[in-house]
Amino acid sequence: MIIDSKGMKEIESASGFTPYELMEKAGALIAEEIRKESTEDTSILFLAGKGNNGGDAFVACRLLNDRKCRVICIDGEPKSEEAKKAYSLLPDSRIGKVSRIRSAVKSADLIVDGVYGFSYHGELKPDIRKILETVSSSGAKIISIDINSGAEADTGFADKGAVISDITLALDCYKPFHLMKKEHRLFRECRLLSLGIPHPDKSRFCEMDEELFFRSFPKKQENAYKGTYGKTLLIGGSWGTAGALSLNIIGAKTTGASYIEVGLPESIYPIVASQHITPVFHPFGHETMSYVIEPLLKNAKSVAFGSGAVYFDKKEDCLDLILQESRCPVVLDAEALRLLVHNTYLLRFVKIPVIITPHIGEFAALINQPQEAVLDRKLEYAETFAREYNVTVVLKGPNTIVVSPAGEVYINQTGNPALAQAGSGDLLAGIMAGILSQTRDIFTAVCMAVWLHGKIADIGLKNHSVRNFPLEEYPAVMDALFRKHGF
Repeated sequence: MIIDSKGMKEIESASGFTPYELMEKAGALIAEEIRKESTEDTSILFLAGKGNNGGDAFVACRLLNDRKCRVICIDGEPKSEEAKKAYSLLPDSRIGKVSRIRSAVKSADLIVDGVYGFSYHGELKPDIRKILETVSSSGAKIISIDINSGAEADTGFADKGAVISDITLALDCYKPFHLMKKEHRLFRECRLLSLGIPHPDKSRFCEMDEELFFRSFPKKQENAYKGTYGKTLLIGGSWGTAGALSLNIIGAKTTGASYIEVGLPESIYPIVASQHITPVFHPFGHETMSYVIEPLLKNAKSVAFGSGAVYFDKKEDCLDLILQESRCPVVLDAEALRLLVHNTYLLRFVKIPVIITPHIGEFAALINQPQEAVLDRKLEYAETFAREYNVTVVLKGPNTIVVSPAGEVYINQTGNPALAQAGSGDLLAGIMAGILSQTRDIFTAVCMAVWLHGKIADIGLKNHSVRNFPLEEYPAVMDALFRKHGF
């Protein structure tokens, strides 16, 4: 299960165990993992804070009676009653002095980071930051307990001096921090240690994998025809950026969308139509855009707008028309997001589900915040925007985040740097529109699209390099997945 710090506190409170019993459980599990990573000759140094994360470290240190262990409290004496009790049970020979911290770090083979846990927020104190930076650069194997010290469990923010570990031991549940590995790159491996306590039936943090994807994706019935799953409407492109709209089409085709309609400027119609023979094209000119697009909106099952629309004539009018006349979910990408930068108020009047798909730069412009601030607290900003404007936010990045207006969160784990190329987002917008036309639940469909976008890239690296993975191969890779699952 994935849970935030508030939810974790509730789980612990309802577990039926006292805080100290949970500390003993955690300490025993941590000690067992350390045993796997050490021998009797390994010099092990525990760094403890004054809270219950430090208490877990005290218990583990005490239980490793067959190892050479020492613990140093680097942020003062333990404060909680549980941590005080665990500290009191340590033999004096196992307690080191903070004044000797640098020599202790230098002589350690394995360092266990138990300074701060899931309740940590903000920036590190300068003296603690110096110690933790020394730890990260020590050359010793480093194991962090639950959360790497200096990082926040819920937001993705990490102080510049946060511990960089080889292994992070997630206690009982994954927290958002663990799912954002590609963003902060603070650990090499994460292991989940179960405390064996009851969990709630559901968390607002959702998951997606291959089994869940195909469980939610509809199979074609024997009596299906081209309109059974509705029409996927893609609108965009302009002179010089026809490829973006073409990638929308490739994305929709990847999902097996059986009826694709494309609204596009007359100037690029020959270019796009020469590449794709199955979509129904609806070219328009300066005076005919609204006459062509409006009737298409009334019959569409999903709409995507904005990819490649940089020089799209009357693009503001087209966005207004889509938001007013659509009767289905609408995906807004690229140029559509730039049109919203000074017009976010438009979203407050929309009656249909809207999904926005910004990358960090686009989202920072949309909320008028520095890009660095958004990077530090991307989940927090995405949740606020989704709730305030009643839209689903797909904040693209190494770990793309999906947030619904109701506060549901999905942190994607698929994908790789092969997707760090022009056109990747256009492809995702097409995939999203294709799945939305075939799947009823909006949030599930969006999570499926994000997962699939990354999953195909992961499969693609079996035959291609990360430097030169061709996005045009998405339908072929997906076809193999469909056949694997009997679709």
